[in-house]
Amino acid sequence: MKILVLNGSPRPHGNTAAMVAAFAKGAQENGHQVDVVNVCQKKIAGCLACEYCHKKDSGHERQCVQQDDMLEVYPLLDEAEMIVLASLVYYHSFSGQLQCAINRIYALDKPKHLKKAALILSSGSDHVYGGAIYEYQNSFLSYLHLEDMGIFTAYNEQNQSPEKLEELYQFGKSLKAEPQPPVSLTLNEFLSAFESGQPVRSGSDAMRYSGWISHQAMKLTTELNSSYRTPEEIQVIFSELTGKQVDKTFGMFPPFYTDCGKNITVGKNVFINSGCRFQDQGGIFIGDGTLIGHNVVLATLNHGISPDERHDLFPAPIHIGKNVWIGANATVLPGVTIGDNAVIAAGAVVTKDVPENTVAAGVPAKVIRTL
Repeated sequence: MKILVLNGSPRPHGNTAAMVAAFAKGAQENGHQVDVVNVCQKKIAGCLACEYCHKKDSGHERQCVQQDDMLEVYPLLDEAEMIVLASLVYYHSFSGQLQCAINRIYALDKPKHLKKAALILSSGSDHVYGGAIYEYQNSFLSYLHLEDMGIFTAYNEQNQSPEKLEELYQFGKSLKAEPQPPVSLTLNEFLSAFESGQPVRSGSDAMRYSGWISHQAMKLTTELNSSYRTPEEIQVIFSELTGKQVDKTFGMFPPFYTDCGKNITVGKNVFINSGCRFQDQGGIFIGDGTLIGHNVVLATLNHGISPDERHDLFPAPIHIGKNVWIGANATVLPGVTIGDNAVIAAGAVVTKDVPENTVAAGVPAKVIRTL
C-alpha cells in the first residue's frame, strides 16, 4: 500500500516528526511504501477559491492555477491509498501550513486511489485537540469518503515517550496490505489482453487476473448498493470502480452490478437506472447524453461454442453513441455498436449494430423505424 504522510510541524526534528518516523518505520517493515512530505518546508499557498480546477471543458480540470510546491504533492496524492495527517496543535486545530495543503487537495476533488486516513497530533496540553479532530472526522473524512484507521494524540512528556512511539510503530506494523493480483500482470496488460481481439484462454494469466478483479468489483458494488448514497457519493464510488473520474453530470440509481468495472467509459450527462448489469471486460463505451433503463444487460463476453473452447472467453466491445435511449430489460450482446440518437425498445435483445437515428425492437432486435 502506498501511504502519504503530510507533516504540518515546522520543527523537522520535533515531537510530531518523531511520531511520524515511528509510524513510518512500522509501516515500511510491513512492506508498505511511505512518503513523508513536510509541508512547512514547502511553499504552499492557501486555496484561492477561484474554481480554476473545476471549470468544465477547460482542459485544466484537476489542475491548480497556483504554480507552487503543491504541484509536487499532487502526484503523490493521486498514487496514495492512505493519507496520514500529522500536526502539532497550537490553537485548537491543525497548523496553518497543513491547513493550506489540505485545502489545496480540493483541486483533485478526490485523489484517484485514496481510501484510508489516519491522524497524528502532538501538543503541550490534552485540552486542545477538539478542533483538529472535529475537522478531521466531520470534514476531511466525510468529503473524501475515507475510512478512518485511527487517531493518535500525545501531549507534554507523552510526545516522544517510548510507549507512544511504540504505539505508533505498532499501528504502522498492523496495517494490512491491499489485496494483490495472483499473477504479475498490470491492469493495462489485463485490459490489452481482453481488447486484443483474441480469445482469452482458460487458465491464462489474463483469466486469473479477471477472477481477481471481479472480487474487487464485488467489494465496491456491495458498498454502492448496501445503503442509500447521495449523488456525489455514487459518483465517487463509480469513479473508483471504473478507475476514471466521471463527470459531475453522471447519474445513477443503484443497485448496479459489474464483474470488472475497469473497462467502462462513460461520457457526460449519462444516466443509468437501477438494476443494470455490465459485463465490461471487453470494453463498454457510453456516449454523452445516453439514458439506460432498468435492468439493462450489457455483455461483452462469449464462451466458445466448441466444447474444447467452452471455458475460454471471446471478448468484443460494446459502443453506445451519443443521446441513445436503451429501454428497460434490454440486452446488448458483444461487439454491438449503437449509433447516435438510436432508441432500443424495452426487452430487446441486440445482436447486431443499430444505425443512428433509428428505433430497434424485438428478439433479435431489428430496426422498425427511422427517426
